[in-house]
Amino acid sequence: MAGWDVHTHLIPPTVLAAAHRGEFGLSVDNGFLVVDGERLPLRRLADPAALLHWVSSQDLDGAVVSVPPALFRYDAGIEWTELVNQGLRELATPQLRVLAHLPLLDPAAPAVAAGLASEGVFSGFALGTPSYAGLDPVWRVLDALEAFTLIHPGHSDDKRLDSFYLSNLLGNPYETGLAAASLVFADVPGRFPGIRFCLCHGGGVTAAVAGRWQRGIDQDRPGIEPVSLPVAEALRRFYVDDLVHDDAVLELLTKTFGPERVLAGSDWPFPMGSDEVSAARSAAAEVLTRPLAKEVAEW
Repeated sequence: MAGWDVHTHLIPPTVLAAAHRGEFGLSVDNGFLVVDGERLPLRRLADPAALLHWVSSQDLDGAVVSVPPALFRYDAGIEWTELVNQGLRELATPQLRVLAHLPLLDPAAPAVAAGLASEGVFSGFALGTPSYAGLDPVWRVLDALEAFTLIHPGHSDDKRLDSFYLSNLLGNPYETGLAAASLVFADVPGRFPGIRFCLCHGGGVTAAVAGRWQRGIDQDRPGIEPVSLPVAEALRRFYVDDLVHDDAVLELLTKTFGPERVLAGSDWPFPMGSDEVSAARSAAAEVLTRPLAKEVAEW
C-alpha cells in the first residue's frame, strides 16, 4: 500500500529567480533565501529531485507541496501571489501535487481561489495563520470546491518565544491551535462543511484544549457566540497530520479527530520533521489531494 505525504515544502523556482534579481524585497546570500529578514536554507528546499528521492525512499506515490510559511507574505499583494503560483505550476508533476497560495486578506482572494481551482493543476490551498476575521467569502468558495486546505502556522509575534527555539517548539503549535479556535468559534466547520481543512503538526495544541473550549461554550463565557456544532463534533470535520513525535499524543489525535482523519505528514525537509512516513496514514490522502478541476458558478 502506498500513499501521499501531505506536508512537504519547496521554494518555487520563480521565487528563486526573483530573489536573484533582487525583486519583491528578496535576496540570496551564501546559500540562503532572505525573506523579510528570515533566512531559508536553499539546499533541499530548492531541489525537487531531492523531494522525489524522499518519496521513493518512503515507497510513496508522491508528496503534496506547499511553500514554506515565510513565503505566505499576505501583505505583498496580488503580484506576489501570481509569482508564487506560477512557480508552483512549474513544480507540479504526477508525483508532486501542489497547494496554491492565496492572497488571503485581499478582497480578490475568493475570485483567485475559484480561478486557480478551475485550472486542474492545484490540489487545494495552503493557508497561514493570520486573523481569519471576515473571510466568509473565501470559505464560501472553498466550501463549494470541497477543497483540501492545509493550515500551516506562521511566525508568532510573541517576543517571549525568542529564546530556546520556542518560536518553533511552542509558537508553531500555539499558532495552529489559534487558527483552529478561530474556525471553531466562528462556526466555520458547521457553516462550510465541504472544506477539508488539515491542521499541520497534529493540530498543534488543539486536541489538548478542546475540552476547555467546550467548557467555555457551556458556561456562556464572554464573547462566545452560539455555534451549530459541539467542539468535539466540529473537530471531527478537520484532518490533521501525524507530525507530533509522541505516540501518546498520536493516540489523542485519533480519539479527538478520528483515526481516518490523521494523515501522514513529514514537514520535509525541515529538521523538526519526521524521518519516516506511516504507510497506513499516507493512503487516505490520495483521494483528498487529487488536483481540483471544478468551476464555482458565482465566479
